[in-house]
Amino acid sequence: MSEETGAPSWNAAVWVLMVLAIGLLLGVGLALTVHVPQNGAPPGPPGSSPPPVAVTQTSVLLSTVCLVLLTALIVVYGRNYWATRAPYVLGLTVFLVVLFFTTLVNSPLLFTAFGIGPGNLGRFLALSEFLLAAALSLFLYLSLQ
Repeated sequence: MSEETGAPSWNAAVWVLMVLAIGLLLGVGLALTVHVPQNGAPPGPPGSSPPPVAVTQTSVLLSTVCLVLLTALIVVYGRNYWATRAPYVLGLTVFLVVLFFTTLVNSPLLFTAFGIGPGNLGRFLALSEFLLAAALSLFLYLSLQ
């Protein structure tokens, strides 16, 4: 039990799992509806063929999960700032907002919306989104404790 609120200490894990479930549901919905252009490679030196649609769909799924996790973190730290007015918390909230927009701009959803696929970078984008999602999940869990 938490000393301050009397709530079970597993509440943070439940909230993180709920946020992840929301992100996964939204991500699956978006990944299944995304249109990957046939000639989706960005201009540049010739290389291997563009990644399959499944890699792009995985990137969309993971990017959506990251955006949902960042939204939850912005809410948590925004509420903390309003309660404490601590400059450090404000700086962290601003950083999270900037990270949210960076993730949004780098999202494969944006690429495909403009008719450009991620090209040969799709596999690397999926890996980076996976690592970001794992780090954000841990950060949200620790922030809720």
